[in-house]
Amino acid sequence: MSQLTTGFVIQPRLAFQNKRDQVLYNFFVSEANFVSNTYCERGQLRARVKDLAEIFGHSENIIRACINRLVEEGFIEKKRLKGSEGLLITVVNYSEYQSLETYQKSKETKIEPPKELVQLVESESNPFDQIENKFIQQRGSGLNISASDAQSIHEVLKLGIPLETLLEWMDTIYEHYLKRNNGRTIRAFKYYEEAIKTQQQKLQQPKTNVTPFPKPKKENSIDALARFAQKHGVKLGGTHDGNT
Repeated sequence: MSQLTTGFVIQPRLAFQNKRDQVLYNFFVSEANFVSNTYCERGQLRARVKDLAEIFGHSENIIRACINRLVEEGFIEKKRLKGSEGLLITVVNYSEYQSLETYQKSKETKIEPPKELVQLVESESNPFDQIENKFIQQRGSGLNISASDAQSIHEVLKLGIPLETLLEWMDTIYEHYLKRNNGRTIRAFKYYEEAIKTQQQKLQQPKTNVTPFPKPKKENSIDALARFAQKHGVKLGGTHDGNT
C-alpha cells in the first residue's frame, strides 16, 4: 500500500454499478501515492487481491470482479506485477480529482462561444481530437482520457468509417446506454469501440434477393412402382398373360 500517511485526500463523487465498486475505488484513491517515489508513481498503489479480500471481508473472486469492473468502466488501470507482488493499480485522472481547481471550475459560469467559432475549431481539429472531446463530454467528468481509451479510439479510426458517421453513432450509443443504465454514463471508450464494430459488421452483411432452388420432390414407393409398371408394360392389379 501507499507509504504516505499524512495529509488529506479528495474523494470525487462518481457513479458506480454497485456499492462494492465504490468502496473499493474510494480505498484506492485514499491509498494511492500523492507524490511519486521509488515505490510507485503519483496516483498509483500496489495491492494484492488476497489482502483486499481480508480487509473488506469478501472472497477473492468478488474483489477480482470489482477490480475488473472498475477497469472496464475506466475508473482505474491495473498491471500485474511479477511474483507475489500483486497488482499495480493506477487511479485514472487522479491528479485532476485531487486538484481543488477542478471543482472550482465546475462552479464558474460557462460562456458558450459563437456557433460559427465552434464549427471552425471542430473543422480544424483532427478526428482523434473530435472523438476524444465527444467522449469526455458524454462521460461528464474529467478532462483527460486513459491510455486504454486512446488505444480504443485509434482502433475505431482504423475501421475507415467517416468521422461524421462515427460521431452520430456515438450519440446513438450514448443515448441507448443512458436509457438502459438509469442515467449512468459510459466510463470507458472500449464500450463505444465494441458497439461501433458491431454496427459496422451488421451493415457489411451481404443482402440478397436470390430465391434458393426448389428442392426436388421426393418420389414415394407407390409412384415409383407405377412408373416402373408403365415403362415395362406391366398392368398393376391384374395378370400379364391371362392366367389366374
